[in-house]
Amino acid sequence: MILSTILPGLLLLGIVIFVHELGHFLAAKWLGVKVVKFSLGMGPEMIGFTHGDTRYCFSWVPLGGFVQMAGDHLEEDGSMPQGGPEGFLTHPWPGRVLIAIAGPFANLILAFVTFSTLYMVGITMPDYPNIMGALSDSTASYQAGLREGDAVETLAGKPVKTWRGLEDAFGERDTTQALVFGLRRAGAPLQLEVPTTQALAVARSLEPPANPAVIGAVMTGLPAYQGGLQEGDRILTVDGTPVSRFAQVSEVLRGKAGTKVMFRVQRADATREVVVTPMKDEQSADAQRALIGIEPPRTMTSTFKLGFAGAVKAGAMQTIATTGQVYAGLFTTFTRFWQVKEQMGGPVFIAQMARDAAKKGFDYWLNLMGMINLAIMSFNLLPIPLLDGGHITMALIEAVRRRGISGRTYLRFQQVGLVVVGTLFVFILSQDILRPIRRMRALDQAPRETTTVVPVQPTPR
Repeated sequence: MILSTILPGLLLLGIVIFVHELGHFLAAKWLGVKVVKFSLGMGPEMIGFTHGDTRYCFSWVPLGGFVQMAGDHLEEDGSMPQGGPEGFLTHPWPGRVLIAIAGPFANLILAFVTFSTLYMVGITMPDYPNIMGALSDSTASYQAGLREGDAVETLAGKPVKTWRGLEDAFGERDTTQALVFGLRRAGAPLQLEVPTTQALAVARSLEPPANPAVIGAVMTGLPAYQGGLQEGDRILTVDGTPVSRFAQVSEVLRGKAGTKVMFRVQRADATREVVVTPMKDEQSADAQRALIGIEPPRTMTSTFKLGFAGAVKAGAMQTIATTGQVYAGLFTTFTRFWQVKEQMGGPVFIAQMARDAAKKGFDYWLNLMGMINLAIMSFNLLPIPLLDGGHITMALIEAVRRRGISGRTYLRFQQVGLVVVGTLFVFILSQDILRPIRRMRALDQAPRETTTVVPVQPTPR
């Protein structure tokens, strides 16, 4: 049990850190800079061996890793080290830029490979039965003759077994021909023909069977997790509004980002009132959309996969898109820190997300690994001392000045970085420690009633 909980996180972090440090290591070796030590983990050495001029080891604190190069620190008197191109700080500036950027670049390549592999392995997506959900009489699909409960067995002559199969059949249809539905209504077969001019409007208004307002998963660190909602909770009301379908939750939450919302839920044979503060969905084009980090139960799934060429193209597009999202997230972190600080985390947070992803499936774990690679890459490229971006900045300053910097300037630059990175590190670790504590308190303090509750029935239409 413990192994299945920590192994996905350890494996993910181990791969990401190893690849990052391997990038620095290979670049340094290629440029002739002496590598003294290559360590996975920080602190005292746990186990290792020496090969050539380099000591390879695992260290006791699994919070990163490092490549120690010759001449990468000041002399005892505070002056810059003396030596030739075999030392890092005495190596020509273009080489230092390449060594510094090699680690993040290795993470970028691994992210691309991971996302491409993901599309070849297949992405598990939520699916639904091939049955019509609730259709308002104002929708094009209702006006075309479709009714709630109709089972779609064929579309444009192609067999349909799930809702995704229905979508695929629509995308592959002959757009010059009328759209023909092969239905089963109340056990009897029925054929419905939709003119070509109405086909798109009908397709856009189709509704799958509604998910009940039951929580299938709670995302670690997001508002629902902080508030104390749990997997299996049946949501009865949101801000006083009765809900019976999962989709209604997001409808009620629109425009309520940053506002405390009361959730009344049924848990086992009792009800609880849980206060949750939704956050703005930064990735949505809808400015009013708010999210709390819950998913409906997965009763059905389908797998989407691509061939090699398609997977490589999709992997590249996913890498570009995710990189943009990561930098947007970093901008939000620096400009609205207090609004997003609860979503920040370190190794423990990543391990929790890796555990949750592994429970859902290997494809979710792969997707998370791709995202973490890009997060590590993007953060390390920031022009902050001690980070790779700081080394790049110092090298470029030297290039512009056309002469090296003094040991005093270098020391001050590193001290600033130590304060910034050290403060951030302490804050993130404190979040890792406090997050599960706050979660347990939220679960324990939620008001409750011990009376049995009859589940809310869907509202008649």
